[in-house]
Amino acid sequence: MKTESVPVRNEGKLLLAALGCAVVHHYLFYGKTWGVSFPLFVLLFYVYYYWAVREKRELRLEPSMALAVPVLLLSFTYVAHSNLLLLVFNALAVPLLIVAHTTWHMSEERPKTPFILRLLDQVFVQTIRYVPQPVVVAFRALSFRMKAGRSQELMKVLIGLIVSIPLLLAVVALLASADSMFDRALARLPELTSGLELGQTLFRALWIACIATGLFAYVQGLLQTKPWSRWATEEEDFATGSEHSANTPAIAPAAARTPSAAVPRIDATVAATVLVVLNAVYLLFAFVQFSYFFGGGAAELPDGITYASYARKGFAELVVVTLINLTVLMIMLYGVKRPGPAAWRFLRALLGVLVGCTGIMLSSAYLRLSMYEEAYGYTVARLLVHAFMLFLLVLFVLALVKLWRERLPLLRCYAAVTVTAYVIVNYFGVDAAVTRGNIQRYEATGRLDAAYLGSLGYEVVPLLLELKRKHPDAEGVDEALQSFRSRIESGEPASWTEFNWPEWRAAKALEEQ
Repeated sequence: MKTESVPVRNEGKLLLAALGCAVVHHYLFYGKTWGVSFPLFVLLFYVYYYWAVREKRELRLEPSMALAVPVLLLSFTYVAHSNLLLLVFNALAVPLLIVAHTTWHMSEERPKTPFILRLLDQVFVQTIRYVPQPVVVAFRALSFRMKAGRSQELMKVLIGLIVSIPLLLAVVALLASADSMFDRALARLPELTSGLELGQTLFRALWIACIATGLFAYVQGLLQTKPWSRWATEEEDFATGSEHSANTPAIAPAAARTPSAAVPRIDATVAATVLVVLNAVYLLFAFVQFSYFFGGGAAELPDGITYASYARKGFAELVVVTLINLTVLMIMLYGVKRPGPAAWRFLRALLGVLVGCTGIMLSSAYLRLSMYEEAYGYTVARLLVHAFMLFLLVLFVLALVKLWRERLPLLRCYAAVTVTAYVIVNYFGVDAAVTRGNIQRYEATGRLDAAYLGSLGYEVVPLLLELKRKHPDAEGVDEALQSFRSRIESGEPASWTEFNWPEWRAAKALEEQ
């Protein structure tokens, strides 16, 4: 009895702590917009997590801690920025990074397992496995304080209540149909209990219960990870060198024991042929670009086509081709059967040409989009496409390095670059950059889409006020500022948890106008 009380108490403490976190979550988010509440709850989750795993994994500087930095930076965007698109993405990115961080932190003893499989197993297997556990923990805690007979009686009472629910509903419906006064009394029950707001109270209780259950199940799944399938057991046996069962041979064939042996690979000659054909087309495209596009219209264009119309189109198609090339590059790096040294050098040279031609395509697409923006104005979507093209360029540079330094962990580098690039985009100030570009375009051409600027985040307000001071006659600026006033007045924070720095600064600037 004493030996079982220790895990029960540990699970009970973990559940009570999760319940406390859920109550705080309800206070921070229920009926409120997200602001400073978001980073506060992220910090609270980390306190809960490191307290829960303190006996199994001590808190120290290690590689997995690197993921905590983007988590905290992205959660703080709900205080520091107001771009709705990025905030929606961050609502997905922050939980994903938290899961990646905690899974990496708790599963470093299983380095042979592919990380993506560990991630999926943690979310969809281990966590779901412990979802019913809070009920079990609560019943064990009650039965531990009661005599065995009383705990069994309590269980029987609970079973009786559950069984009586459908019977009770049927009986009440029949009695209400048989007696009109009884039916009238039942109809008056909502009026008698209207002041209690039972529906809202039940929803709040359900909110707290769901958050507490989710936190407890996730952390308990990290603490008590179990093999979930024959494949997982065999994979771990392969990593440790142990036997899966008595029927498994002591020394299995290499093809059966190696996970990658069953993966089909492309013949090097086939891959080289594909690359030669693609590179021939891309080299022709590069020649055209240097003749007509990068030359600034020096070469003669056909009748009816101006250099401006030629340059302002095609950037979307070039980005798609770049993505195709990135896919081809990954397949060639990881899916081609390794040939002899001379053939491998030739294949790497072809891949180098592919990367170089892709760089020319990205440069062409970047310049085309810039010219398109000069003609039609700057938007958040167009600026994000610029950032995406720079991101693709970095990926291709890393792939080029991988061609000549094979030990480079390319996929890990890609993951690090992706997270870093996403954080940079969040802190770049997209809305402010778009507004500055449109203001410069207005000063050069006199054209301004003020209505679009009025739909952006609150970082735009100081820039529009400065534009109004410099150009009082700028069309549409007053209407854009009025739209911001309306948004601030209609969404005035009701609690300190909703505080957002750009919104507060915009409200102050509009009051001082």
